Amino acid sequence: MAVRASSACATCVRDRTPSCYRVNADDNGLPPVNQSGRTLSGRVLAQRYQLRQQLAVGGMAEVWEAEDLVLGRAVAVKILHPQFANDPVVRQRFHIEAIAAARLVDPSIVAIYDTVDLDGCDAIVMELVRGRTLRDFLDERGALDPIEVVHIGAEVAGALAIAHKSGVIHRDIKPANILLSDDGRVLVTDFGIAKVLDEPDLTRTAQVLGTVKYLAPEQVEGGPVDGRTDLYALGAVLYEAVCGDAPFRAETPAALALARMHRDPTRPSLVLTEIPVDLESTVMRAMSRAPGDRFASANDMRAALLSTRLDVLADPTAPPEPTNSSVPAPRAKRGKSGIVVTLVVVGVLLLIALLVANTDAARTFLSNQPASTTTTTPRQLAISTAHSFDPTDKTGFENESAAMNAVDADSLTSWSTEVYSSRTFGNLKAGIGLVIDLTAEDIVGTVAIDSPSRGWSVEAYVATGAPTTLLGWGPVVASATDIQGSVLLDLHRARGNAVLLWITQLKDTPPWLVTITDVIVTS
Repeated sequence: MAVRASSACATCVRDRTPSCYRVNADDNGLPPVNQSGRTLSGRVLAQRYQLRQQLAVGGMAEVWEAEDLVLGRAVAVKILHPQFANDPVVRQRFHIEAIAAARLVDPSIVAIYDTVDLDGCDAIVMELVRGRTLRDFLDERGALDPIEVVHIGAEVAGALAIAHKSGVIHRDIKPANILLSDDGRVLVTDFGIAKVLDEPDLTRTAQVLGTVKYLAPEQVEGGPVDGRTDLYALGAVLYEAVCGDAPFRAETPAALALARMHRDPTRPSLVLTEIPVDLESTVMRAMSRAPGDRFASANDMRAALLSTRLDVLADPTAPPEPTNSSVPAPRAKRGKSGIVVTLVVVGVLLLIALLVANTDAARTFLSNQPASTTTTTPRQLAISTAHSFDPTDKTGFENESAAMNAVDADSLTSWSTEVYSSRTFGNLKAGIGLVIDLTAEDIVGTVAIDSPSRGWSVEAYVATGAPTTLLGWGPVVASATDIQGSVLLDLHRARGNAVLLWITQLKDTPPWLVTITDVIVTS
């Protein structure tokens, strides 16, 4: 169930118009209805949360926008349907959801604030995310560009890595549970049927949980599940996002669920005229019927997505498959933007469509400057080491022991600046740097920086050797301000064996610091 909001009106809810808030059909195509029949508008729960307007209704609960009267902020409140009030299994699962999700703290996971169990009302109070669901986005676009699919998939995989590390399996990954927020984040929501690994399984015998279109074969069979079950569902979501169609089609939900037990999905390159070979391989591996053939972890899948070569296309040389109702006819992908173009243009598409970062490359694109026509395949450059850079400190370093965490391809580790008294380093210094040392001097095309921090700014420099002063690094090669998380910088094919990421402003909310989880440099 999506937790989102914007302005609502009776007409748009009825007609499902895209201009304002819409109550979605679920991912089986069945429109939700108000199952409770309750009039809750204006009611105050726990003497604190005043309900304003209903946002969505699902099979287990309904979601309302509410005002937290104590903190004076908007929140989302998920209220269990009254028909489940006397079902101890459902109620226990509902509250385990809150406990499970509350332990997950990450910008890509909807935050849980509170629970309510009072006067026969069971509710969970959570972060109100303003934006749209991936389900909405797919309904509007039909299919997404590969660069968008890679970004969304990597963000969801990162969120799943956090959950799996805490022993929580989502078990219902689908487009309606992936939120694209107005502030540029991609979030996972609704751990309503999550399984906590160290808790007893509350699933009733032979009860299959999850949305049929995205169920892993082991879920269909009622077998044990683990993190790889979520990766299958994410693979199915990405398949639909890039192809514009679900990986399996059938006349009934039962036939749809059984189809994935007996065969693999049609390769995306047989559905599209062009798709990056790396993206196809990642999706197909994630959707392997045997869990052991999938990625071993969400971090592995995320790394595979982030290393996708967008301009190396799959070659559909396999023999054609028999025509049947479950295999969509081949069709051309909508446009070529984001595939056979330079990495610079691809990066700009990513920033505009998803991250809304204010970069030099974005300004160039918006001012209609001609794009490069170079089609050289970018290479990921090997990194030998990373170290912090603080020329104003006598040691020359800051949080040096964690610097290598920024280049270890593990989203669960990171390097951070120290915490300062303001965004401008407490007026003590002009900035803090992170130096990425390459194994050899090379032409540097781009640097991708993965960060959960919001509102920070950075300048990038490229040099040969090890300058000990900022002046020694030469001119600024690229810069970005007010970065809403991650960013891709065009380094204009500067040559050197080291890249300096000079942070000039910290994130816009306390604690004032910047965290970097991953850095990837390409030619």
